[in-house]
Amino acid sequence: MTEPFVPPSGSGSSRIGDELIAQGVLSREQVEQILALQQSAGLRFGEAAIRLGHLSERQVQRILSQQFGYATALSSDTEALAVPLAITDAPLSQEAEAIRQIRANLATSQDEDGCLTVAILSPTEGEGKTYLASSLAIAFAQTGQSTLLINANLRSSGQPEPLRPRHHGNPTGLSTMLAGRITDPPIRSVPGYPELSVLDAGPIPPNPLEILADPALRRLIASLRERYHIILLDTPAAMTSSDALVIARQARNAILVGRRDLTRLKDLQQVERQLASHGVALLGTVYNTFDSTPAATSARSYQERLLRLLASWRQRWARYRA
Repeated sequence: MTEPFVPPSGSGSSRIGDELIAQGVLSREQVEQILALQQSAGLRFGEAAIRLGHLSERQVQRILSQQFGYATALSSDTEALAVPLAITDAPLSQEAEAIRQIRANLATSQDEDGCLTVAILSPTEGEGKTYLASSLAIAFAQTGQSTLLINANLRSSGQPEPLRPRHHGNPTGLSTMLAGRITDPPIRSVPGYPELSVLDAGPIPPNPLEILADPALRRLIASLRERYHIILLDTPAAMTSSDALVIARQARNAILVGRRDLTRLKDLQQVERQLASHGVALLGTVYNTFDSTPAATSARSYQERLLRLLASWRQRWARYRA
């Protein structure tokens, strides 16, 4: 009779296998088969498990996330969000890696005290700024930096609150804070992400531009910088109101988002000129290549596909100068 494969003492894969057996995910026989294939084919534990059909790719991603203490929606203690994000649901995907690349580029703009405040803008709605703002907030929080995402879109846009749980109701937010109706920011935490906080938009005010104007928002940002390393502000469309420029001026830094087959180049150029005239530092432009075909959207549920940067960071697109 063939003796079962016994991994070397202290093997990390053996410990993972023991944990999965204890959790009831795998049987001991399945773990032995995985370890045998891992040894003979020179594979990682997860690769061997997928090849044998004992684990799915999503299960392997969850195991890796737990093993390395990497907060994602794959972790059992993370509450599901209303809007799926690649950075939480598929941390090994191209989309998630693109977000991490943008995060790395942004990190070079942090102040000497480690703080960074950035407004996320796009010319019109539906170009991916909310997705990018939410994804970057999670990405920064995953590095252990205290991060705050502010929904500064006080317009009736129909956009969901960034990082909103499926069951969420919050009658207060940025609008009630800036209107002077409350004294302490109604900041909420996001389960599963200990370094991440969110300040929702709050009720839609009749005068959003006046509420967002100096100095109220600037003073709020200054006070929040004492508590958070990273502050990201989601904004309304820059071409439909002046809110986004007012917000960006007080944040001092901005990212501009364009979307393939939707954003017009002249609109991007106009917003860029407006940012420059307001003294806002444009840290970069993200080209969003979301594929809206049925085949793409049925394969994965993410609303946006941030797959690549069109130009190197801190540089305008080459076509801008053409």
